[in-house]
Amino acid sequence: MKSLGIDIGTTSICLVCYEEGREKLLFTASRQNEFLPGTFEQDPEAIVEKVKDMLAEAERNGFGAGTADTMDSSAADAMESSIVDSIGISSQMHGILYVDADGCAVSPFYTWKDEKGRELMEDGRSYEACLSQSLGMPVFSGFGTVTHFCLSRKGLIPGRAVKLANIGDYVAMRLTGRKSPLTDESIAASFGGYDVQEGDFAREKLEQAGVDISYYPELCRRGEAAGTYRGIPVSCAFGDNQASFYGALDKPETQISVNVGTGSQVSLFDSRYYRTAAADIRPYFHKGCLYVGASLNGGKVYEKLAAFFEEIVYEFTGQNIQAFDQMARLGAEKKETGLMITPSLYGKRGEAGSGADAYGTIKNLTADDFHASDFIRAYVKGMADELYRMYLEFPEEIRRGRTEIVASGNGIRKNPLMAEETAKVFGLPVIFKDTQEEAAAGAAKAALDLLA
Repeated sequence: MKSLGIDIGTTSICLVCYEEGREKLLFTASRQNEFLPGTFEQDPEAIVEKVKDMLAEAERNGFGAGTADTMDSSAADAMESSIVDSIGISSQMHGILYVDADGCAVSPFYTWKDEKGRELMEDGRSYEACLSQSLGMPVFSGFGTVTHFCLSRKGLIPGRAVKLANIGDYVAMRLTGRKSPLTDESIAASFGGYDVQEGDFAREKLEQAGVDISYYPELCRRGEAAGTYRGIPVSCAFGDNQASFYGALDKPETQISVNVGTGSQVSLFDSRYYRTAAADIRPYFHKGCLYVGASLNGGKVYEKLAAFFEEIVYEFTGQNIQAFDQMARLGAEKKETGLMITPSLYGKRGEAGSGADAYGTIKNLTADDFHASDFIRAYVKGMADELYRMYLEFPEEIRRGRTEIVASGNGIRKNPLMAEETAKVFGLPVIFKDTQEEAAAGAAKAALDLLA
């Protein structure tokens, strides 16, 4: 059986065709995803059009619902074995948009990077701090509940809005013709204000905190499809963290997931629920929980280091260069350094994100370590150290028996220095699966398992 997987990431959108029992993907396509100028917001309709364009491309290559006359001649002969059985959707988490009664977007998509929640209210508290205290559970700027609370207090919710949804929910709506969002628990939990044990929004607490829950979407039942696209069942959107974990790990009880995309996460699965403030506890396909340490700083901060070197070269020589290959070479030559860098360019979540040490630091800078190779090595080590610190804060009961790290995301797959430092700091081997685009592949695999 075959399934298409669509992953709506922060910086790219990917489509793959996954076949049950095979690691190698049959087909891949991708498009860039961009912020609206000067914001951390994205255009929902532009995303939908890119998804539809990739679905058409897949169909032309024999991986869709079409007939032979819609395919390239080279793909037509393979039609009978290429028609897919399901479509799965993976989506960047936390963010929201608003839809009207006809199911059309009436706002931009406010992504997980949105910073409205850090703004101060009349009493001097930030929106995220106010909600965290009222709910008795941590919620952060960029979480849909915080964004919704902030927009509501400011009177900025569009007048025609009737429901809020994640961008993955919205893509599912537009593909299937739904007029109201149907949300999987993995996405719902990412909004904040969700009770994982109860499997529902903490509605009473949300209302008491002043959150208008009438906008919240309906929760889907296990295995419930959002609808069909050209006759193919379409899953409700899954959180990209859960989808990536599902696509990458085959022994989740003993493996650790390290994903480095725009941001980065370290994740562990356990069938048991342990109450802890040290991890974001996320539902995992009705099998148990993912314990997740999430950083705002991932592959994007390494790109910033590359841009820094490129800027220096241009300013001094007038030449434009691509720095990544040279950075890999220089970093590989320097195995150890006394230089210490914490590359928290995008800060930290919650109260930690408002202190004097919220952003990056450089320590132990000496004449001996004042070289590009030291900066590169220390910078990547700092990225790995942050993930390890979060991991050590997880309950000891769920850390026992872990034997290897399964790495995913282009920020580590394409950066051997990050893989090397991660293995070193965790003291465990880092492995990569043959399946790339893990979130899209995981969504495709989950859709087969849940819908077929």
